[in-house]
Amino acid sequence: MRVGSGGFWQVLCCLLAIIVCSSSARQQAQAQTGKRFALVIGNSNYQQVGHLTNPRNDAVLISASLQAVGFEVETLFDLGEEAMGAALDSIAERASSLDVIAFYFAGHGLQKNGKNYLVPVDAKLKTETAIERETIGLQSFMDVMERVPISLVFLDACRNNPFAEQLLAKSKAQGRSVPVQQGLATVRAIGDMLITFATLPNTLALDGDTDNSPFARALARHIKTANTEVSVLMKRVTRDVMAETGGEQRPQQLSQMQTEFYFSKNAETPTAAAPQTKTLLAVYPGKATTGQEVSLLADVPHSCSPSFINLAPSNKVTPIPLKFFKVIDLGNGQTRHEISPGSRYGLVVQEQDERGLHRIGFFCAPTDAVEADAKIKLLRAINARLKNGELSGTTAGDGQDAAAYHFSEYVVQ
Repeated sequence: MRVGSGGFWQVLCCLLAIIVCSSSARQQAQAQTGKRFALVIGNSNYQQVGHLTNPRNDAVLISASLQAVGFEVETLFDLGEEAMGAALDSIAERASSLDVIAFYFAGHGLQKNGKNYLVPVDAKLKTETAIERETIGLQSFMDVMERVPISLVFLDACRNNPFAEQLLAKSKAQGRSVPVQQGLATVRAIGDMLITFATLPNTLALDGDTDNSPFARALARHIKTANTEVSVLMKRVTRDVMAETGGEQRPQQLSQMQTEFYFSKNAETPTAAAPQTKTLLAVYPGKATTGQEVSLLADVPHSCSPSFINLAPSNKVTPIPLKFFKVIDLGNGQTRHEISPGSRYGLVVQEQDERGLHRIGFFCAPTDAVEADAKIKLLRAINARLKNGELSGTTAGDGQDAAAYHFSEYVVQ
C-alpha cells in the first residue's frame, strides 16, 4: 500500500516479528434488546445522471456508528436493480430471527402518485411508466421490516434528482402533467416502526459541502449517545441539521412506536481502557485491488493520542502518520481522523503489496510508550489479542500502562 503521495512508508524501525494468524470474524457488541441487524445502502455512481458525492461516505459512517452500538451491519454500495432486489430478499429471509432492524438508504429517491421509490444506479427512467419497473418501492422494504418487533428506517434519499427533473421537463414540453415529484411523499408507519426522512416531504435534502451529508453527520453523532430514547435522539438530529443548513433542511420523523428503544443504554463513562464504548472505526472497502484507495475513519477520545498502522499478512508493519489525516473535533469529547478517496494523502493499493488479509487501525499509546522498543512491545501485546479475534480492547503490554486499540480487517486481492 502506498501511504501518502511520497511512496511506500518505511516500516517502523525494522520489520517486526509479529505473527498475524488467520482471520477471525469480528465479534459484534452485544445488543441490549436482542438480535440487531442493519442494512445500509449508499448509491453514488448513477450511470445515467452522474455521480452523487456523499452517499458512499455516508453509508460508511452510518455503518460504523451502528456497529458501535451492537448492530450486525451489511453495507452495500452502488446497487443496480437486481442487487437491490437481492438485498430486499436477504432481509426478508432473516426477519423472523431479529428483534431490531434498521435500514439506511443514501442516494436518489422520487415519488409517483404519492408512493416512494428508491433508485438503483442502473435505472434509466426514460418515462414515468418505467419507475415501477426500474426502481424498488420503499413500501416493499417497509412490508418486510414490519415483521420485526422494532424497525427503524432512515432515508437520506431526497437529494436534487435529475431523474425527476427530466421527467417533469419532458411532460411540460409535451403539454401534459406527470404524477412525479421531487423529494419523497409522506408514508404511514406501521407498528413499532420509526421512519425518518432527511428532510420534509416533497422537499430536497442537501448532499453537503463536506464528505458527508448534514443528516448522516448528525445521525452518526447522536446514535452513540447513551440512555437516550430514539424519539428524543432524533429531535437532536433535527436540531443539528437545521442549525447546519440555516433552517433550509428539516428532517421529519413518522412513528407510532409504543415501545421505547435505545441505541445504547447504561453505558459507563468511557475511558481509555474501554475503547469498545469509546471509539469508532470504519474501513472501506472490505476488498481492494491494485490502484484502489482504502478509506479510513476513526473517532477517538480526546484522551487518546492515536498511532495508526497497517499490519500486512507477513509481519510487515506500516505506520500511517497523523499528518495524513483530516482531523475534526466532534464536540462530544471525541476527535475524528479521516482519510477518504481523493484526499491529498491516500492509502492506495500497489501492485507489489501483499495479497491477503490486512489489519488496519490504531492504538492509544501511553505517555511512556514513545520509544521504538516500547511500541514494539505494545504491538506484540496487541497482536496476542488479535490472534483471539479481539479487534478492539486494551492491553497492558509488558508491564506498561494499559493501551487501548481498535483494528478492522480488509483483503487485498
